[in-house]
Amino acid sequence: MTGMHTLLALALLVAVAAPAVAAETPPGPAQKADIAKVEAWLNALTTLDAGFVQYSTDGRAQGRILLRRPDKLRVEYDPPNPALLVASGMWIMHHDKELAQTSFYPIAETPAAFLLRERIDLGDGLRVTDFRKGNGLIQLTLVEAKAPGSGSITLQFDEQPLRLARWRVVDAQGATVDVALVEPHFGVPIDSDEFSIVDPNFDRPVNPNN
Repeated sequence: MTGMHTLLALALLVAVAAPAVAAETPPGPAQKADIAKVEAWLNALTTLDAGFVQYSTDGRAQGRILLRRPDKLRVEYDPPNPALLVASGMWIMHHDKELAQTSFYPIAETPAAFLLRERIDLGDGLRVTDFRKGNGLIQLTLVEAKAPGSGSITLQFDEQPLRLARWRVVDAQGATVDVALVEPHFGVPIDSDEFSIVDPNFDRPVNPNN
């Protein structure tokens, strides 16, 4: 089974900071304009429904990711991986479908809050350490300003039209997780039931917000 750390990496929950940035390339004025466009796109994003393919030290995995901003996220792996991650309200829920076990983590204590907050600000506790643009792609690496030793995340966007395409997470030990979206659909309706988990013992949704 894929480790919990890898699952959190996929859901953008690991610490967003660089373990060892050899040479930062601070963005110039033109690059700052592109970064502002990326930030505006993220803030305009309402929903995402996509398949994904993940590559890590655990091997290859795939599944489906659903996002409904500002506070809902669902990441479900295809069998035989029983893992399911759901963010709703103030909590991240990690559910093991095979063991029927559910654990809860406050969203506010994870960098998932960055993606799920009402207003996304790439300068709020984060720092862009690398920016690249070319071949129809925009790529930026983000670090946590106060903890520059715990990991990094690199977001890659298609430029025309601008949209998130893939990301890479590197943890403090240098372990890497690469995720690519497959046939993403943006701005589509997503039912609220997708962001609940049914407790098999009671046949009712698990919701720690209530």
